[in-house]
Amino acid sequence: MPKINLIFLVFVAFLFSRPSAPAQTKLEGGPYVGVSWYNGDLNPGRQFYRIQPSFGAIIRYSVNDRISFRGGALLAGMSGVYPQKNVYLPVDSEEPYQFSREVLDLTAMLEVNFFSFDHPTNKESVFTPYFTLGAGSVFYKRYSEDNGNHNEKPTFVLSLPFGAGVKWKANDWLNLGAEWTLRKTFVDDLDVVGHDMSIDASNPLGFQKTTFSHNNDWYSVVAVYATFNLYSRRDKCRDGF
Repeated sequence: MPKINLIFLVFVAFLFSRPSAPAQTKLEGGPYVGVSWYNGDLNPGRQFYRIQPSFGAIIRYSVNDRISFRGGALLAGMSGVYPQKNVYLPVDSEEPYQFSREVLDLTAMLEVNFFSFDHPTNKESVFTPYFTLGAGSVFYKRYSEDNGNHNEKPTFVLSLPFGAGVKWKANDWLNLGAEWTLRKTFVDDLDVVGHDMSIDASNPLGFQKTTFSHNNDWYSVVAVYATFNLYSRRDKCRDGF
């Protein structure tokens, strides 16, 4: 086994099995509200570009003071337009192209705290930055053409969400947080909202071959959230007997 993999496994085992840090296991959930935007062929790199509202809910299960698992459901908006500054694509006409859509975002993620958070015997463990990553699915209406007919087909596709944030324990029953997460999708047509338009947003450069990992659409979400304790339990004090 390569040395780097061994170090990673030891680190994960340390987080899950430290006997000196009994955790307050709990379940919490609440609203999740923010803004979202698109990165893709029409917007290769600009952040906070044509932001749209996003809102949903998250639920979190804390394994210990360092590790949590969470699930989320989010309705995220995105939009784009061409032409725009510093983006040059071959076009079939001078007519501007623009799109706007909403997607249903479902995620299951691992959350790792940088500091001890909500430790049952440490009342000062009320704030931490964290990083998060996981797997998800994006539900949207995909435009397709079948025998000359244009259709919108409801479609689920894979996404890989990851990001970072901060959270604060406001009191015994309320936690507040803020985060920035990105979603890599494995499709290239989130920005396609029709056919016979000035550009083909799924392949505006006219490549003869496409790949599974390149030229895919991304979107980002910056959000704040509040979670309320739904269930809590304290482990027994380890008194040495």
